Formats: sequence, C-alpha cells, structure tokens
Amino acid sequence: MKKTTLLVFLFALAVHSQQMRVAVMPTVDDADSIQYMDLNFLTGKLREIAGKTLPKDKYGIMTQESIVDRMGSQERAEKECREASCLADLGRKISAAYIAQGRIGRFSGMLAIKVELYNSRSGNLIGTINETSKNLLTLAAILDNKAPDMFGEILDENKAVSSSQPSSSSQSSVAGGISGGVLTDARDGKKYKVVKIGSQTWMAENLNYDASGSKCYENNSANCAKYGKLYNWETAKKACPSGWHLPSDAEWTALENAVGGKEVAGKKLKAKSGWNKNGNGTDEYDFSALPGGIGYSGGNFYSVGSYGNWWSSTEYNSNSAWDRRMYYSSNVGRDYDDKSSLFSVRCLKD
Repeated sequence: MKKTTLLVFLFALAVHSQQMRVAVMPTVDDADSIQYMDLNFLTGKLREIAGKTLPKDKYGIMTQESIVDRMGSQERAEKECREASCLADLGRKISAAYIAQGRIGRFSGMLAIKVELYNSRSGNLIGTINETSKNLLTLAAILDNKAPDMFGEILDENKAVSSSQPSSSSQSSVAGGISGGVLTDARDGKKYKVVKIGSQTWMAENLNYDASGSKCYENNSANCAKYGKLYNWETAKKACPSGWHLPSDAEWTALENAVGGKEVAGKKLKAKSGWNKNGNGTDEYDFSALPGGIGYSGGNFYSVGSYGNWWSSTEYNSNSAWDRRMYYSSNVGRDYDDKSSLFSVRCLKD
C-alpha cells in the first residue's frame, strides 16, 4: 500500500513539474468602483475559466496561496504590479509561463473591465478583453463569454510552436502569420492584435518596430511600449512587416466609410481610455487608436495623450504626404505634413 501511494505521488509530481504555470493576478480597481469581495469574485472567475480552458496535464493554474507564497505577502500579491506594462516581469518573478490580470475602471458612468494576458518569457501581449457594462453581473457574463477565447490564445501559441518545422521557411510562415487575432512580426517577435473592419484587416496597435529613423516619444522607451514608435514618412513606407503595408490615403478613407464616415470615425475608432480632455472613444471596432503624439526632426515632441497622427503612403507633393489625425473630437482629420515629421504607423494587410 505504501509503495502504491509513493508511486502515485511521484507520478503526480512528475506531471506537475512538466506543467506550464499560468498566473491570474488579483483584479485591480483603478477607480474604486466595486467592493473588495467583488474584485475577488472576478479574479476567481478568471482563474476558473483558465482552468476549464487549458488542459490540466500541460497547464497549472496558480492558486492565490501559491502566488502569495512566491510574492511574500498578500499585500505584495495585490499591489506589486499596478501597471500593465510590468505584468510580464512579474510573471517571470513568480515562475509563471503566462500571466493575466483584470483592471476595473469607469467610462461614461459604465463599469469598464480590461483583461490582459502576457507570455512572461517573451513579454508579448497575446490576448485581451476590453468591455463595459452597467453592473458586475454583466461583467461576469462577459468574462464567461470572452475569457475562454483569451486563454485559448495560449493553446494557439504553443500549437504553432510545436507544429513548426526546423526549416527557416516554415518558421517564417508561422512567425509572420495571424493566429487567433494576433500577428507575430517575424523580424523581432513582437505581437500585435489585429482586427477586420469591412473588407480590410488592420493592426489594432501602433507599430513598434525599431527601424532606422524611428523614435520613441521624448526618446523614452516606456512611450514606445504604450504608443509604438514614431516614424518619418520615408521610414514609415518600409516599416511594416512582410505581407502588410502602410495604408494609402484611399485605404484610410475606406476605413472611415466602413465605420460611418469621418465625422464619427474618431469616436468609434479611439480607445476607451488614454485620451486627454474627455477625448476617449467607444472603440466599437476594437481599433483602439491611442494618442501617440508628434515628433519633429529637430528633436521636439508634442501632444502625447491629446493627438494621434498616422501616415498614409500617398504623397501630397515632393515635400509632404497625406496623414490621418485624431484629437479629443469625434471626427478623423485628413491633412498633409512635412515628410520629416514623426508620426505613428498602423499597418494594413496586403
């Protein structure tokens, strides 16, 4: 009997050691919107869904107790990472292969939840949920509906890795393709959410490829992590990954028309948070436009948080090219600017 028990224990230990740990950190309330017990409820729901979505023989969902044990205290587990940008680092600290966290806020009187899932090893965002509702029960229902797909991105990512072949051509095909609504740039491994609007497929994040001539706003890498790089026009034309391109003026117009016209496109395409002067959008199409600001060749930067400018590939004249710009208003502006200006880039699928 003792021998059988020991064998069972050793087998369980071996299975556990082969599992990839998945951590769901305590949900953060950025606006003091709900009670502590409700935050715990949402955290527990995310862990429950992760456990149901991911095969138990390959993935282990870390309990609150195990997270606290690795962090040193309950307080540290809840407050160590209050900024989304540090989640991947935190995942590595607690030896989690993947880490997720929900954040609660308020938007136009509605409860808003944003959940992000990171690959701790690569630091890449691989899944996200961004929704609003009138009450906690509706938020919970949203998680029931959308969280399985988000955690399923872990399966898609590892399936792509395991099915790739040693040849460079096969690896390039996997790395440069779209899997589960995420594009992997084969050049540097960075991942970008993508979205189909009308007949077009767009990156749903600003490009953050380190091309010669590109800069971070105020030369601060934290701004690149949040808003992507800023590019002059000549660099922007060549910056998109293979299979993607800098959209033309006409292709930007097609996007505006697909969401109701330029007068309302800004409101519908802008992210739900991150814009100054009450300029946040409704993000109805998951385009999540953010105000990355403007840079100029002389080294000056302006208007991060208030203005977003994106290049088109279409020339106005030998010195200028057409661009699109969004402010705190509801419309999308169309103008031309000097080709040396530094603007954001959104890539469009060929």
